[in-house]
Amino acid sequence: MNDNMKEESELKTSKLTVMPIENKKPKYNSSDILIIVFVIILLIIFIFAIIYIIFVNRERRFQKIDLHPNENKNNDENNNNAQTSQQNNNECDIGSNEKCLTCDKKECASCNPGYKLDQGKCVLNYTLKAIYKTETKNEIISIINDDYIIYINEIIIDNIKLDKPSSKHFFSEEGEHIILISFNKDELISMKMMFYDISNLISIKFTSDFSKLNIINMKGLFSNCKNLINVEFETPMPSSIKDFSYMFDNCKSLSKINLNNFITKNALDISYMFSQCSSLTSIEINSLDINNVTEMTGLFYECTSLTSVDLSKLNTKKVQNMLYMFAGCTSLENVNINSLDTNNLIDISYMFKDCTKLTSVDLSMLNTQNITNINGLFKGCNSLTDVNIKNFDVQKIKNANKIFEGCDKIEQSLIQKYTKIEEKEENKSKDKEIKEKK
Repeated sequence: MNDNMKEESELKTSKLTVMPIENKKPKYNSSDILIIVFVIILLIIFIFAIIYIIFVNRERRFQKIDLHPNENKNNDENNNNAQTSQQNNNECDIGSNEKCLTCDKKECASCNPGYKLDQGKCVLNYTLKAIYKTETKNEIISIINDDYIIYINEIIIDNIKLDKPSSKHFFSEEGEHIILISFNKDELISMKMMFYDISNLISIKFTSDFSKLNIINMKGLFSNCKNLINVEFETPMPSSIKDFSYMFDNCKSLSKINLNNFITKNALDISYMFSQCSSLTSIEINSLDINNVTEMTGLFYECTSLTSVDLSKLNTKKVQNMLYMFAGCTSLENVNINSLDTNNLIDISYMFKDCTKLTSVDLSMLNTQNITNINGLFKGCNSLTDVNIKNFDVQKIKNANKIFEGCDKIEQSLIQKYTKIEEKEENKSKDKEIKEKK
């Protein structure tokens, strides 16, 4: 019995062992697989589309929307009008390059060399804008004196920037040439003799940036520029300038000078400032502030075309020397200096020498308490008939040699009065020589 039960148990076990395992239910059916494949294909297409847009068609990704034909026509007309406006509007053309926007807005996107963008407009970004003139082809001329090359940032000649600034330049064509010069504003403190003897310079303009320079010396700035006809200061010059002497000396072609933007409040020396400006017919100098000036020697020396000078409003309280101030002004007929403060004036020798058209001079109101030298004061004034120097303190005058030499129309009594001073001084000199010999 037991054996039968055992066999039956073993049989069940063996059946279980050989019976196949039941198939499990699959995770995805066929329809799910198709959907996944389809999604993958769409994703691949989308990626390729993005790549195409970015790398293949990037130039056209901001294409304008097509307009109605009539709208297209109107738009073309507006563009043409804008271009015409740009050509006719100087404010937008000057200094702006091809990137300039429509001139209806008067705004420029960028500027040509030599200009900077300022509130939508191109303005000069240079200290000097000058015009030079060449007379022949293939001519080498001086632009600026050699000593100042180290202070120059850049030079632009006829809209072409030089690779390296140079004091001289070769011009293949004759005529006028526009030259822009920019300086290192932190280092340049003197313009002494900067354009001395540069005969090709005919016009020069100081732009707005010039006022920011810390210049202290302008002595002989344009001296001997014989063909210079125009000097312009767009804005007030630096207030730091102390020396203006010989600034326009021998500028023979300069017929007028606008002094409105001259800042001279710290000036000490204006001697020979306009000397030998033989084309200068008149000048308005009363606008100058010369409260600190001590030297006015030869201010108008040999200005042979100058006919009239009025200095009545100048403050000359510190001036010590006025010798040769009008000497050689052969066309001078009227001069007003009677109200000048001359408390510190020492030397007026040869002040009116060779003023051959001057007929009368009134110096009666001048304070002469410190004047010691009047040598040759009116020498060569052969038209002079009336001189009022009755208040001159003759006791303090030490040198009065030949003050009326060549003045044939002056009263002999006046000549004799000052001849006595001359003789007195000559006697003193002789006595001194005798004592030295002993």
